[in-house]
Amino acid sequence: MSQLELYQLENGYRYNSDTLFLYDFITDRIRGEILDVGCGCGILGLLVARDSSVILKGIDINPINVQISQYNASVNGITAEFITGDFSEFKSEIKFDFIISNPPFYHSNVIKSPNSHIAKSRYSNSLSLEQFLASCNRNLKPKGVLYFCYDAKQIRDILVLFDKFKLNLTKMKFVYPKINQNAKIVLIEAKKSSKSMCEILPPLVVFDKDEFSIETKEIFKKANTISKVYKC
Repeated sequence: MSQLELYQLENGYRYNSDTLFLYDFITDRIRGEILDVGCGCGILGLLVARDSSVILKGIDINPINVQISQYNASVNGITAEFITGDFSEFKSEIKFDFIISNPPFYHSNVIKSPNSHIAKSRYSNSLSLEQFLASCNRNLKPKGVLYFCYDAKQIRDILVLFDKFKLNLTKMKFVYPKINQNAKIVLIEAKKSSKSMCEILPPLVVFDKDEFSIETKEIFKKANTISKVYKC
């Protein structure tokens, strides 16, 4: 794949490996109209659009993120539309085939970053799990698909809310820092109004001793991103 140049704020929230793991989880499965929720610098949607034939739209609560995402789309020759908005209140006239997201999932009771740009991107009080899933249900087409990553410890809350919003867990993969440690995040595929069985994929272990595992290295190689500083 061609290298994706991604401009980001030097002192703001910057994408991390969670988004790259999610990209790998959904690669080759997306077509049609997609919405990237909490798009940040645009990385997730732009990676998918680089690799697949999609109509990409992104939404973020931070106006500067929308500006950067549009710039990154232009730099990489990708057609996309990015809008500023609060996803908890978003209602699109056009429903989406796919919604993709690395939403904020850190609890509000942890010590927060004093950087407002980082805080809005990380903490769930910016967009709660219930608000996120309610809006996904509202904006997906019938049989539409949701891909997102979340804190693995909150899997029970996710499943309870799936029942409430008629979303069915169809695929999941846990991500472990090391083989003898607890899972940190879970990668999830859910379908609206579906009765399909759930497929549990083999786990991803990020590190092999003190270096990235072979699978992690392959994911980074496939993503092929380079980060640059965005000058406001």
